[in-house]
Amino acid sequence: MTADLTLIVCCAGYGKTSFLRQLAEDEPGSVLIAPEEYDNCPERVVSLIAEHVSDMSGCVTGYDTVTRFIDEISARSGLVLIDNADAVTDKAASAFMALLCGAADSASRGIRLVLAGRSIPGYALEYAMNGKAVLYGIDEMRLTHDEVGEYLRLRGIPYNDKYVNALVNYTGGWPAGVSELAKHTGSEADVTRRTGRTLLRRYVECRIIPELDDDLVEYLELTGLIGEQSAKFAEAVFRMSDPAALRDRLVTAGVLARTGSGKVIYPDVMREIFTGRLSAERRRGIIERASAYYIKEKRFAEAIKLFDVSGNSAAAERILKTYGERFLGNYEFELIGYCGDIIEKNGGSRDPEVLGVLAQYYYYSGEPAKMEAAYNMADSMFGKENRYSVYRRFYNGLMRYEGNKELYTANVRSACEYLEANSLPLPFLHQKELDTLALIREGTDDSGKLRIYRFGTLRLSVGDTEIQCKSRKSIELIAYMLERDGKPVPREELMNMLWRENIPSNAVAMLHNVIYGLRRELTAFGLENVIIYKNKSYTLDMSMIVEDDREILDVCEAAENGDRKAVAAHASVLERYWGRYLGTNDSRGTQERKEYYDRCFINASLMAAELCRESGDREKELLYLKNALEVDPFSEQIVCGYMMCCFALGKPDKAKKKYEDYARLIDEELGIAPSRWLKNEFLSGFSNDTKE
Repeated sequence: MTADLTLIVCCAGYGKTSFLRQLAEDEPGSVLIAPEEYDNCPERVVSLIAEHVSDMSGCVTGYDTVTRFIDEISARSGLVLIDNADAVTDKAASAFMALLCGAADSASRGIRLVLAGRSIPGYALEYAMNGKAVLYGIDEMRLTHDEVGEYLRLRGIPYNDKYVNALVNYTGGWPAGVSELAKHTGSEADVTRRTGRTLLRRYVECRIIPELDDDLVEYLELTGLIGEQSAKFAEAVFRMSDPAALRDRLVTAGVLARTGSGKVIYPDVMREIFTGRLSAERRRGIIERASAYYIKEKRFAEAIKLFDVSGNSAAAERILKTYGERFLGNYEFELIGYCGDIIEKNGGSRDPEVLGVLAQYYYYSGEPAKMEAAYNMADSMFGKENRYSVYRRFYNGLMRYEGNKELYTANVRSACEYLEANSLPLPFLHQKELDTLALIREGTDDSGKLRIYRFGTLRLSVGDTEIQCKSRKSIELIAYMLERDGKPVPREELMNMLWRENIPSNAVAMLHNVIYGLRRELTAFGLENVIIYKNKSYTLDMSMIVEDDREILDVCEAAENGDRKAVAAHASVLERYWGRYLGTNDSRGTQERKEYYDRCFINASLMAAELCRESGDREKELLYLKNALEVDPFSEQIVCGYMMCCFALGKPDKAKKKYEDYARLIDEELGIAPSRWLKNEFLSGFSNDTKE
């Protein structure tokens, strides 16, 4: 602490006391005073200070004692640390503490004073308001990623980046949370499972909750359960008159914190502790009100998530009955899947409309047995042919068409006639079944495929029409899934890729919105189901995709494998730089792939240049070297190869210009000169040229 007067203000559990003790150990001659509630009188304050006065002769009054203490500390330019500084509120006792603040504020005294407490002491308020004190709050006291790693090292725990990240993300850097969880966990998987085995809840109830009034505690419990802290939500669900003010008070108290953008940070461990204090009956009532609010606002993902928490399958059925067709029309199958899981866990449904929606979801997810079971259940509630028996026949006919075309053509056509006669829509169909239906109806297959090119910028097109990706996350998602070449990508993996730094609390809903936006753009081309959801994973239907950059991928694979023959076969794609992967999209999620493809371009270009040199085509060699330098202009090896090729072609002036350009570049960018080796190679080229 270098400031003359420093205030540390935050709630219990943020390491104020430990920090002051560490400062006292690190600074010889420092003084640590820690008044308690029973010290809140002038006699006790003077007594605490007197313990650190070496010569009490002539000290008759409390004022004499405090000024003698100030003189002695000032003589050695000492550091005074006062913990629980806000415990002193008595007027006369505060006057003695104010003397210490005044001494620290005086340039002639040479005293440094650190006050730590849960609030700014009244006797120091003037200095805080006038900017004469340096104020540290919860943001400065939270542990950073590196500090958590160092803490684990001091405890003898081997460093593990994922474990450190889990501790930081789960606790928000709350020191007490990090310390307690580290005692009971050993890996990132343990962190969210072990809170109940720690003393954290008891610590919060004994140390933090007593500092908060009932309104604040209630607000923390309620918003912790729902995971929503907007004023509108709190007013609608909890009927709080001024939720924004409650949130501000909690930020001031240090329980919550704000980011630079103003967002309130609510550590997951705090959320778990406060929601655990709610009774089952109260939880049920809150969830029902919150669910109703979400449904009214058409925020179905949040509502369905709450149904899962409460096990409210009746509400999940109501959602599907009311909005199921809308979900199907918008390709929001993940929402249907959430509801289906809840309903299945609670014994299943007997509502035919709900079963009809679920049957289409099961078809979409590639679960024909479950689809048939749902339609059978719905069909059993009617005594004659009905829409559910017809849909079952329709699906089975399309999916089994290749096995017996004559039989299933008749089944599909009869099903179509029934649907048309009763003005019923076609159920959801994958592209394969749409193609089969077109054949059966003797129609033409006009379904174009989605063409994708990833270099320079991501380009999506169908035929001559280019499709615009409206968000950076959409670009990252489709490119990442394309890299997986049709393999299923778990939902959690996609969320970790899209939000590497800090996965938001509503990441599932945000991911759903990204995918829904892509599907909506593709709907006009009949390609909305190019992204398939099944078993909490997403897959690209590669049969509907044409990779326009496939040759680039092939040459990259050849370069990585050192396959010169394959590189030669694809050398045409190296005649100019193909552009950075995904262009200007520079998220952390794409950076590794950008570097990989650039490295492949350089290596493949050098292999092609070597092949040209061996065959005597030095002009083509020069082209490939020039292209490699476009991507890596700082490589001495490539510069040297370029110059030697220029000399071989009888172009010494071009070699000289390249050397001078390179020297200027590294001087301006790196502040260095070409190596002696490169300079000698350059000069030897002129020497050989002279001899010839």
